[in-house]
Amino acid sequence: MSSSKLVNIIFGIAFMVLLYVIIFYALKIMYKDIKTGGKRRLTSVKGNYGIEVLKSGDNSNLQEGTMLLLRGPITIGRKEGNTVQLTDQYASGHHAKLVVKNNELYIEDLNSTNGVFVNEEKIDQIAKLKANDKIRIGSIVFKVIKSDKK
Repeated sequence: MSSSKLVNIIFGIAFMVLLYVIIFYALKIMYKDIKTGGKRRLTSVKGNYGIEVLKSGDNSNLQEGTMLLLRGPITIGRKEGNTVQLTDQYASGHHAKLVVKNNELYIEDLNSTNGVFVNEEKIDQIAKLKANDKIRIGSIVFKVIKSDKK
């Protein structure tokens, strides 16, 4: 057997092994995507925040007792494209924004006409929220909920 034939066989075997390794990792990734439904696993945080509708006021699209979990920033207002779209005449197009930063919940008034009230006090720009705080936007009232369950 000549040396060139031996080199061709070794490179052929190495190529096949590399090909099988690539196919194995591709199948492993596809299996994980199928298993998790294509969703990325989020790093767990100590507390999960949500808001509950205490009073729906003039908002025909929200019912009292509805709970919304905060999985990312939530915008509230009358315009389409907001996470929570209100029909209240006293709500601005882009009224407020809820954000979780460093496991703390904040609400930001987006320069609304009638303001955002936390526990019946009008806020300036941004305010830190805690469990059981009441948020009033127009005639709707939300309650902040925090769960320490993972």
